[in-house]
Amino acid sequence: MRFALGLSALAAALAAVAAAPPDPLAAIASANGHPAAIHFHASGMRVVEGRAVSTSLDVLGVTELVRRCVAGACGGVWFDGTRQWTFGLNDVALPEDVDAGVLTQRTLAAISSYAFAESGFRRAGGSVVAEGAGRWRVRAPEGLELVAIVDPATATLRRVETAEGRSVATYAHEVRAGGGVFALQRGGAYEYGPLDEVSAAAGPLGPPPGVTASFAGDDTLALAAQPIPIVPCVIAGRHVRCLLDSGATPSAMTLTVAEALNLEPHGELEIRGIGRFATGFVEAGPLELGSARFSSARFAVVPPTGSAPFDVVVGSDLLARVRLVLDRARGTARIIAPGGSATGTAVALTFHTGSPIVQTMLGPQGARALLDTGDQAIVSFGYGAYRDGPQWKVVGRGQARGMGGADDMLTVEVPDVRIGPLAIGGARATVRRTQGLAHVGIGLWDRYVVDLDEAAGRVWFSPR
Repeated sequence: MRFALGLSALAAALAAVAAAPPDPLAAIASANGHPAAIHFHASGMRVVEGRAVSTSLDVLGVTELVRRCVAGACGGVWFDGTRQWTFGLNDVALPEDVDAGVLTQRTLAAISSYAFAESGFRRAGGSVVAEGAGRWRVRAPEGLELVAIVDPATATLRRVETAEGRSVATYAHEVRAGGGVFALQRGGAYEYGPLDEVSAAAGPLGPPPGVTASFAGDDTLALAAQPIPIVPCVIAGRHVRCLLDSGATPSAMTLTVAEALNLEPHGELEIRGIGRFATGFVEAGPLELGSARFSSARFAVVPPTGSAPFDVVVGSDLLARVRLVLDRARGTARIIAPGGSATGTAVALTFHTGSPIVQTMLGPQGARALLDTGDQAIVSFGYGAYRDGPQWKVVGRGQARGMGGADDMLTVEVPDVRIGPLAIGGARATVRRTQGLAHVGIGLWDRYVVDLDEAAGRVWFSPR
């Protein structure tokens, strides 16, 4: 009797399993060859405004590495599944702000890679809800909700929309590589197509290693007399003057130095200073800067300027590999390895396209400002912001000169300035006609020792 009941229970269990409906998400993942587990390497070439632009896209699950090059000058984006990092000539990846675009990309990466169809996505906190034939509401952990629209006949992804129905991305021209499906036609603001070919690549996927620095010897350099940080340095065995400029990216050298080193500029990139101009780049090294040594780095080539006697601009890409301590009272700049303890008021840094950003208050107005050690003002901003905001008293007029030309400027008295938690009080500010983003300049070193550690995402200000 017990044996008979056991057989009956087993038969019922088997019948229940047989009657269970198939998992439609698992069917999507299987029909597409589980692409979320494959490292794809895709590439394409297009002519944009008469210039050949090459694109490479590596994808592994929700991680992506995109690189775009024009005549050998390259830059790109690394996305680790939760955050974007941008890099330029020297492949130094710096984190971007987490904004609505990044929240969108978190979910879009899960959809475009088909990771959303794998059970691990839901176990990790993602959500997927059917919304009708071929429509799935998807939300990655800490991402925005998007709608994935899948062709019911082929189980391939066709497009992605917001919950309100706005198009985010489109996909077509699927091919297989390594057994998995990959769309070469990829449209939308968050995608990098169209692409021409794709293959399966071996190994993991990560950010570019970028230029690195080693450290040995004396870390202290003498500051020049100019109102911006210029120090002695050595490039390819030649003694030159380096401007330490966190507001510049990429790093640069003057045409005079490039010619002295018998380096021919190549590639094509645009430099924005007071004006804009097209230029090329060179690769040179080693660069010896205090205790830091870069075996080789790429530098944009810029015209020499009479506004400041420098030969090489060490920009935010290379400064991200060191810690910079500027003490004007002592006339020194220390170049040391990132990390370690610091004193003073800490101000958080974020980054935008490779440049450090701090949050400021200029009187009653909040502003995101570029931390720019190459700007001799305490703060500066554009005439548009001055015209639309409090029109503080003008106490001077003049011209600012820099790379790319000259610009009219005003000097105004701002009664109350704050940089993050640091209360500056009243300060004179420079208003430039063509400037867009506000700047926090190195004029602060008349009041504080400035300790910049881009890798730590902090700058400290200690009263002198």
